[in-house]
Amino acid sequence: MSEDHSLLLSPLRALVPHEEWAELTRYPNQTYLAGRALLRQGEKGTHVLALLGGLVKVVRTDRDGRQRLLAFRGPGEILGEMALQGVGVRMASVWAISKCKAALVSGEDFRRFVDNHRLAYPLAVMASRRLLEQTEIHDGAVHERLAVALLRLVEVSGGERSFDLTREDLAQHIGVGRKAVSKALERLGQDRVEAGKRRIEVTGVEELREMIVGRAGPGARCGSRHSSSGPAAQNVPALTVKLETRATARTSAPARSPRGRVGFTEE
Repeated sequence: MSEDHSLLLSPLRALVPHEEWAELTRYPNQTYLAGRALLRQGEKGTHVLALLGGLVKVVRTDRDGRQRLLAFRGPGEILGEMALQGVGVRMASVWAISKCKAALVSGEDFRRFVDNHRLAYPLAVMASRRLLEQTEIHDGAVHERLAVALLRLVEVSGGERSFDLTREDLAQHIGVGRKAVSKALERLGQDRVEAGKRRIEVTGVEELREMIVGRAGPGARCGSRHSSSGPAAQNVPALTVKLETRATARTSAPARSPRGRVGFTEE
């Protein structure tokens, strides 16, 4: 385990100027209560969602019925863009963890928006970071992976500390059994996280960070003309997660996204 990687997660809102994100938010808004599906696996991809508020989880059901919780997403994210290319169907479902609000943008309008604002590169950056996120979460000791997942939850939610999640949700996310998550929670201790039957509360962000986070600089968000994203970037917490990974780094693995003009992601 000789190689280090720093992971900085950024939603689309943090990668583009404020006025471009605001353009998306003017589309018709819809509210989703906790537990409702925003997008469903297998459905035709006719639109994307610009998530304006709330927290969601991205879940894929495999052919054998096994569910994998791929990611958590919060305000400022684009959901469902992958289905606008390739086979044209949703590869995963998106479920509301809390009450959510999203702007519904038709596929045609979103493609035009990407072309007009030259957003192919920022979307490709976002896609590559999502791929790295899914790679890193399966590397390291279980308690370290759980700590990374909890810190990312705090980040993408905009600083929330309490989440309507179960041990099974966390197990599906980091790729281990429920018992392994329970043991990892015990190792982290109540000074870092408390877990009820259906609620996870992060009680010690700094204590979690001390376990896995290097105190390096913030790093660059995007190297294009959108690198300066103004007020939008300031509204998104920047958590740099430094996780010691195996020498045989997997970050060079090819992306699973279908080929296309834009680097679409898992939803």
